[in-house]
Amino acid sequence: MRLKNRSIVQIAITVAVIAIMMVYYLYINEYIDFKLLSIGDVNPYGGWSALKSALTDVSYRYRGISNSIALTIAITISAFLMGRFFCGYICPIGALQDFFKHIGNKLHIREKKLKTWKYFSPEMIKYFILVLVIVLSILGLGNIVSPYSPWVAYLNLFLGFNIKIGFAVLMSISVVSLFVRRIFCRVFCPLGAFQALLSAIGPSRLERGQNCNGCTHCLKNCPVHIDRPKGNEISPECIRCMECVNTNCIKGTEGYSLKFGNKRMNNKSYVNAALVIVIAVFILFPLIGSRASNEAFVQIEGLKDGLYTGTGIGFGGSINVEVLIEDSRIKDINVLSHSETTGYYEEVFRTLSKEIVEKQNPNIDAISGATTTSRGFLNAVKRGISQALEGK
Repeated sequence: MRLKNRSIVQIAITVAVIAIMMVYYLYINEYIDFKLLSIGDVNPYGGWSALKSALTDVSYRYRGISNSIALTIAITISAFLMGRFFCGYICPIGALQDFFKHIGNKLHIREKKLKTWKYFSPEMIKYFILVLVIVLSILGLGNIVSPYSPWVAYLNLFLGFNIKIGFAVLMSISVVSLFVRRIFCRVFCPLGAFQALLSAIGPSRLERGQNCNGCTHCLKNCPVHIDRPKGNEISPECIRCMECVNTNCIKGTEGYSLKFGNKRMNNKSYVNAALVIVIAVFILFPLIGSRASNEAFVQIEGLKDGLYTGTGIGFGGSINVEVLIEDSRIKDINVLSHSETTGYYEEVFRTLSKEIVEKQNPNIDAISGATTTSRGFLNAVKRGISQALEGK
């Protein structure tokens, strides 16, 4: 069986993500001393987190475009220009759902359609979730919804088998995908809702040919089950799989075609252009105007020997640390308790602890993609050191 171009891209991206996470696992467990990317670097909500911090946190300092911010920008630009390409070709959760639906088809599991009503369809739910996530994030309560993220759970599968609520959500999505097409993308994904909104106002669209009689044969394999488009254009819910464009019309007429402005694009040009946009922005933007900290790392003097504790507020709540001072130097830092997200805190605690001990100063840069956790940890260490300066 010959794989479709979309399947090839999905498999390639999935393999790359798995490889990146396996390298990261070796890194945070100190088997190797380098990483490719961290979970925080491939967090598609990183740009929003940075924007929110810039607007609401007086202690926020701009350090340049991180990988996570670049990913958010890449998704935003591609969604506006090319529609939900990220959903259809790149998102590993989308690929996972497609895989399980394929298995369901092979097992001849009867497909279920989502019920719709006159004024409501299940696809509307994700827009309410998007608003809820934004509101909770602004209020500093993003940690309430973070544990439910199948995205974080998926990435954490390759950092150790942790059965938490996010894993349960991920498994539920996989099981339901055996008989329902793209349940998460269509109904629950806030990132999908964000992209659909951008796609609705963007310059590209899937448009029905003038001679098409609307039989919808070309839509029978639509991954998001768009079966009865209203009007001549496909809904922004479309993930741009191009299945309807590539399917030959059984009536012998012109079916759907992709247009960018007034110009038609073929499948190959569309996929290549969209891939270039996403990959180029993700790789190049962090290199533009990146700036390291200009703070002078002057060693702190006058520390009193002893064991001191400090508390800071991270993404999930309080971070309590213990700072050991020996011979008037910072000897060791241990985290006593925290509620940070798995996959994010490991690098923060290990890397920042080592850097603080090496430089004998807690005024160091946060870890890209885990800024809130980093600030909470650094504030906790600073409070412990301040006690050592006071001799308490």
